[in-house]
Amino acid sequence: MRDGLLVLAPDGASVLPIPFGQIGTVTEPEPFTVRLTLAGGGVIELGRLGVMRTQLLAELRDGRGDAAAAAAAAVGEAEVFTAGPAEVRVYDDALLVTGEGGSERVSFSFAGAVRVQDYAVTVEVAGRDPVVLTRLGRRTTELAGLLTTRIREAGVRTAAFLAALLPGLDPMAVRAAAGLLRDGVAVPAADLDGIHPGLAGTLIELAALPDRRDAVAALGRRDAVAGLGRRDAVASFGRQDAVAGFGRQAQLAVGFRQLASVRRPAAGAEPWHDHAAAPHIGEHETTGGAFQPGLAGVMAAGVMAGGPGAFGYGEGFGAFGGYWAFRALGAGMNGRALRPMAARPDVTRGLLTPATEDLSALAVTGESPTVLAFVLAQGPGGVAYEVLNRPEPVTYVFRGELAAVNRALDGVGFDPGRLASQLVPEGQVPHDEQWPDRIAALLAG
Repeated sequence: MRDGLLVLAPDGASVLPIPFGQIGTVTEPEPFTVRLTLAGGGVIELGRLGVMRTQLLAELRDGRGDAAAAAAAAVGEAEVFTAGPAEVRVYDDALLVTGEGGSERVSFSFAGAVRVQDYAVTVEVAGRDPVVLTRLGRRTTELAGLLTTRIREAGVRTAAFLAALLPGLDPMAVRAAAGLLRDGVAVPAADLDGIHPGLAGTLIELAALPDRRDAVAALGRRDAVAGLGRRDAVASFGRQDAVAGFGRQAQLAVGFRQLASVRRPAAGAEPWHDHAAAPHIGEHETTGGAFQPGLAGVMAAGVMAGGPGAFGYGEGFGAFGGYWAFRALGAGMNGRALRPMAARPDVTRGLLTPATEDLSALAVTGESPTVLAFVLAQGPGGVAYEVLNRPEPVTYVFRGELAAVNRALDGVGFDPGRLASQLVPEGQVPHDEQWPDRIAALLAG
């Protein structure tokens, strides 16, 4: 295992490097034999593994999980759980399950309620069967709690991002928009305009590069969005008369997708120690009675313990025998032997900044935006995918319906090159002078 590859080097044969992303399934047809089914249909069997079997299966599981996370552009560091033979990873934006049959990603944008029953965690997913995770042992409740927290945090990030992007928008409108504009989900412009007139046009003006505004205008039929991009969006927010009907003719949908984690680890802690208790190694001579420390004090205490009579302080002293014995040993009410009152311990800890999310780092502008802005345009001939805030060289046109294309893009981390099989013929259109006519022709079918 090295650099994302499983390298097989059989004796007398050429070396075979296999990327983890090309491994479809991992099964055990018989004891100590591992069968790999490759994405291209090939099958490889590794036998006579002996004690290496467990290590091989674990490394294959980890490698396939890393490959699946990279392919889906998972955001943040993973919390890892073991569910029987499967590995469960919880990222900032998605749940990733890697098992014998492959990897499955569930975006938190499409996840619903999380339930726990009979040591099984069930995650409701929009548009498909729920995901059921079992054999988690004592970590069942921990996983359910983490999933619930991450789903809630994803919604908080969306709301904070929109509130910062649109400071003049009413809080209730921000809440409604955040409920629709979940991470990676494209929302029809008509639905956004229903929350606030001109909201879709304002979002595009704020997020799009100048040359992308012209592209969106063409996708939305330029006559319906005349003047788009020629006004100050912040100053004109709420006065979007020219774009009030934006997108209703072109069936445009606007979306945002987080690209980088804004989670910040805890910082600033230091080891704690009691500043009031100074080190005293070898200094155990704390005064405990009337006798001096050392051997002489021990011998004197032994003599006094016998008391003045042959039977010590027992016979003849009655109920006061024990009292006089303690007094002779330096205890009781011997004021000279009282211990000094210890100072109150200083329990001051080092200052700690707890782990948190830097919501101010969510930005759609700048050279390296942490949020991707995009639009999808539905036409009879397909769905166009256009990035707004990055200088992408081409526009992609896919077969199918808008919602299905949106979900497919989300599954591959919005890397359209990985959906080449779903492109219409000549579905990559460069941004040149012929771009408007070619896009119009492709969308018209």
